[in-house]
Amino acid sequence: MGKAMTMWAAALLLATAGLAHAGEISVKRGGYTLQGEETGTGRTAVVFEAGFGQGPGAWKQVIGGLGGDYRSVAYARAGLGKSGTDGVAKRIDDQLRDLSALIETVAPGQQIILVGHSYGGLLVTEFARRHPERVRGIVLVDPATLGQQQAYRKADAARVQADDAALLAMLPPSMAADYRALVEQLDAADAASERSMPDVPVALMTATQVADAPFVFEETAEGKVIWKAQQALLFSTFARGVHRYVATGHDIAREDPAAVVQAIAEMAAMPAAADR
Repeated sequence: MGKAMTMWAAALLLATAGLAHAGEISVKRGGYTLQGEETGTGRTAVVFEAGFGQGPGAWKQVIGGLGGDYRSVAYARAGLGKSGTDGVAKRIDDQLRDLSALIETVAPGQQIILVGHSYGGLLVTEFARRHPERVRGIVLVDPATLGQQQAYRKADAARVQADDAALLAMLPPSMAADYRALVEQLDAADAASERSMPDVPVALMTATQVADAPFVFEETAEGKVIWKAQQALLFSTFARGVHRYVATGHDIAREDPAAVVQAIAEMAAMPAAADR
């Protein structure tokens, strides 16, 4: 190999190393510290919110598909993974404050793309509604909604109660406390009230597959109809974006990560707020 080729190969190795760059992130929050992972060195920052009980690993395939053209940040919420906890059950507002602190740490003054799955999608939606100036676009991956619990109770209250009891029996104490707090909020009288969204572009992805052996009501054929109606209602509150139905189960990020990567790229192509 000639000298020029050797230098080219070395440059390529350095570039590849940059694409694979990953580092730990710590965000101090009063009585605990949030732990996250940053991958890539691109100018576009993407922050990921996983589903209930999940951590950064849920996004591994999606972040790998994005590569170094983005700066991807995934973290564990309080009490999950390597993140600490103060032992107090976290409500939606608490976790939104944690998310805001994370964003201020990794992308101060910068607009970001927010990606959320399931309960993480609910958090992303609420963050964008309250802080649209910080958001370039959001990707909602089969997101939970504030109105879904009441819609399910209306259809089959006994099944929903049994599902909640089964889930609580499986969860460790700290997660069970968080889940009880969440159910309490979703059962509140105003949870299902209509909430307008600011002018934030969205890519909403809804899973259509009915489980062969449903564990909870949401996975049944009847539950899926309600889920899709909730997703359509959520999408109707946005002024612009795209709503796609994906032939997978709930865990789209693992079953079809390329579809999530595509949605993030579409949000990255949107002009920043200052340019709109």
